[in-house]
Amino acid sequence: MRSRRFITLVLVAAGFSGCSRKTPSIEDIADAANAELAKTAKNAADAKEAARRRKWAQPSGPMLAVMPGEGVGPIRLGATVGTIERLMDKRCEVLTEELCRYVTRGIDFHLQGGYTDWIHVQRAGRPAGVDFRGEPIEFGFFNGGIPPDLRLGMVPAAIQQYLGPPERIEPVPEPNGAFTVARDYYPGLVVEYDRYTNGRIILGGLRIFKDPLGRPGYQFVPPAPKEPTVTVSDTVAPRKKHVVR
Repeated sequence: MRSRRFITLVLVAAGFSGCSRKTPSIEDIADAANAELAKTAKNAADAKEAARRRKWAQPSGPMLAVMPGEGVGPIRLGATVGTIERLMDKRCEVLTEELCRYVTRGIDFHLQGGYTDWIHVQRAGRPAGVDFRGEPIEFGFFNGGIPPDLRLGMVPAAIQQYLGPPERIEPVPEPNGAFTVARDYYPGLVVEYDRYTNGRIILGGLRIFKDPLGRPGYQFVPPAPKEPTVTVSDTVAPRKKHVVR
């Protein structure tokens, strides 16, 4: 009898325990399924983005300082293809009458009559045409930036901290291949901002050209070194003179 009574109590307790659990509704099941699908989709998108980034060429070649209105590094506006290839230490990867392109180094030299008319620096991941198989290719990393250390991928506030506010802002219609949202105009320089895959606005491109009004472009001036401060402990106390009697 005791064993039967014990079994009955266990079954009743189990029944109450089962009844106390909330049965998930159709909405709960749908929400859980959607959350799992979203997580799976994000993981797939992250994996795809990582695979895409692995194809981008890493920085190579000479370090090039971007100089508005002048050029990049030792390569000046007006340079010939021969001069470009010598100073880049590499032949143009794409060469036409109007363009010398370095896909792996993220830079275009636009030509007019055989001379560099303007230069376009582009962030890694921007479209760079197609390869010999007709497959789309993307620019690699540019090796350089605007002195002192303004690089592609930085946010607008960091750029304007040195360049200051632009003379003019041109909104760029979307969508477009480079995901560009705006162009900021300075003397001898156009700064392009892109919307990156994570939604952030970043520095995506730089256009260097001769200012039509002949105005000098931005030049970084290092701050003057601070004068060393002299404390009392640093001074040498004068020696006391002893009077001999």
